[in-house]
Amino acid sequence: MSARARTTLAVFAAFGLLISPAALAADGKTEGSITVNGKTTKLTHAYARAVKGFFDKTKEDVEVILTDVPLEAKALEDSFERMHMADAGKLHAFEITIGADGKPISTAFRDNGFKKASPSGLSSEDVFTKKVFDGKTVDARYKSAKQGEFFGETYSFDVSFRADITRAAKPVPPTAAETAAAQKSPQAKVYAEFLKAVQKEDLGALRKLFTKEQAKHLDDPDAKKMVGFVKMMSATEIKVLKVVENGDTADLTVSGKQDGNAANGVVHMAKEGGAWKVQKEEWSN
Repeated sequence: MSARARTTLAVFAAFGLLISPAALAADGKTEGSITVNGKTTKLTHAYARAVKGFFDKTKEDVEVILTDVPLEAKALEDSFERMHMADAGKLHAFEITIGADGKPISTAFRDNGFKKASPSGLSSEDVFTKKVFDGKTVDARYKSAKQGEFFGETYSFDVSFRADITRAAKPVPPTAAETAAAQKSPQAKVYAEFLKAVQKEDLGALRKLFTKEQAKHLDDPDAKKMVGFVKMMSATEIKVLKVVENGDTADLTVSGKQDGNAANGVVHMAKEGGAWKVQKEEWSN
C-alpha cells in the first residue's frame, strides 16, 4: 500500500469516513503472537474475507484479521469499531491484506500498546510462507524478520493461521418507493447538509452535523487540513437510495463515484438531542 493510500485511510478513519468493504467472516484458527513495545499478546482467532483488489479492482484481495478475542459481525465489518475496541484495551489484533498473487500487500496493528502512532504497510524482509491460498481457504505463516521501529515504537509478529475465505452476499437493490422515501427523509436532509459542509470545509457546520464523538476530531490543530483532504478524496455524484431507521440510529444506503468508478456506501447516523447526526461513512467500489 502506498504512503498516500495509508494517509488517506488514516484521515478517513479519524473522521469516521471509511473505505471498508463488508463481508461476514467465519472464525478460523491462529497460533502465534504480536509484540508491541515489549508486551507480547497471544492471538487465538482468525477471520478471512474476500475484498475487491486494492491495485486491480477486477481481482480479489483477501483480508485476514487475527485477534486475541472473538469478534462479532459489527467489528468484523467495521475497522472503525476495531480501532475503538483496541483503544479501550478490549482487542489486540494483527491484520494482513493478501493480494490475488498470494503475497501480502499491507498490514495493520490494532493495539493500544502504541502510544504515538501505529505502523502500517509492510517490509519486504518479513517472511510470508503460503501453504494454501486457493480462493476458498488461506493457510499461511507470517513472521517479522526483526523487531521493527516506528516513531520510537517497537513491534514484531510471528503468526500461523488457517481460515475459510468468506464473501459478502450481493445486496438487494432498493425499490423505487424506498428510494423516493429515503430522499425525503430527515436523515437524507442532514447528510446533504453534511456534504455541503465538507465541500465548503466549514468546521463550524460540521461540528453541528457530526455526532459528539466525531466532532471531537475537529479540535485537532490539523482539522482544517484533514477536512480538506477528506473533501479531495470524497465520493461525488452521491445519491441516497434507501434509509433503515432503528430507534435512535439509522443507515442510509448511498451510491456515487470515486476516481471515476461506481461506488456504494452506507452512512451510519445517530440521533442526539432529538437531531440526526452523521456518525461515519463506509464506501466500497
